[in-house]
Amino acid sequence: MVRRPEFSVWYTAKRFPPDVVRHRTDRMAFPADDLAHALFVTGRAPADRAGHGAASFFEWLHRVALVPAYLRMAPGGRLMRTDLARELDRSEKVALSYALGQAMTGIFSERVLSVRFLMHVDRYAGRHEIVFDNSSKKRADLFGEKLAGGWVVAEAKGRSGTVDWNLEQTMIAQKGTIKSIGGVKPDFTFGCAAHFPKLSDGSEPLAVLAIDPPEFEPDAIDLRVTSDRFIQAYYEPFLTLLEAGGPTRVNGDFVVAQYDPVGLRVGVLRSVVERVERARNGFVTGLHDDVTALLDEQVPQDRPAGQFLDGTMVRSNWDAAMNRDDWSEFYYVEKF
Repeated sequence: MVRRPEFSVWYTAKRFPPDVVRHRTDRMAFPADDLAHALFVTGRAPADRAGHGAASFFEWLHRVALVPAYLRMAPGGRLMRTDLARELDRSEKVALSYALGQAMTGIFSERVLSVRFLMHVDRYAGRHEIVFDNSSKKRADLFGEKLAGGWVVAEAKGRSGTVDWNLEQTMIAQKGTIKSIGGVKPDFTFGCAAHFPKLSDGSEPLAVLAIDPPEFEPDAIDLRVTSDRFIQAYYEPFLTLLEAGGPTRVNGDFVVAQYDPVGLRVGVLRSVVERVERARNGFVTGLHDDVTALLDEQVPQDRPAGQFLDGTMVRSNWDAAMNRDDWSEFYYVEKF
């Protein structure tokens, strides 16, 4: 098997229990496929195709296009912004940082915390018509379920520079705004920020800061979730994505759609597709247990690049874009 080129991103984890995160500072290595997958699962687009058309499909195309447009793989695998990304106006930089913050929270959650399913709170709320109290603007972005069971809550942030004290305090406040999910207290809640600190050599590679303080906010909410509807809301956008890709094909255990213009191939385990389709037709009860049993049986412990804990597959063909040197002019001027 040919090894895919991998980004190398360092993270710093603060205040996590040692049995949750073993290393305070460590490196995550992952291919561009992981960014494409994370950008999709953390997106806010609704899953209701009838009510909103293919909104989740087009939002995903918009989000994943950020990768070949604005990110590059520097020597050593460091993830750098292109010169074009640094020339964006402020609002465009904010949008890029926001999307990267969510994506890197997704990657950190899966690779470090073994979170199998991660979803934007607003996507679940929109799918199942949950109305929040608008008196508080603070609400965590993401919630999910670990591979071993148990809920997590995450507040995602992104910055084009480094993380300062004020942002750390904001993450501490917002990550504690959900005190229970379906009546169950989360195993842990954390804030996660993707940022670009300037190193001593003048370069600005992507880094991640994650914080897990124990306090909840006084006005923290109870998120009304059932495990079956959670799984339904998680996979429905993937089914929309397969449908939007035109004719699908079966490749081994996966149902696969090809998106040649954007260099992407997306798949979902056929057994999971079939079970979620049954849920669409009204057979929702038992969906969570059925899907997790299928995943436990069919997802190998040593997964190939581009395959994920949730039984999905995303393969990108962005190597040429990732290795362009249109990020290096700024770096070399600063260094030399």
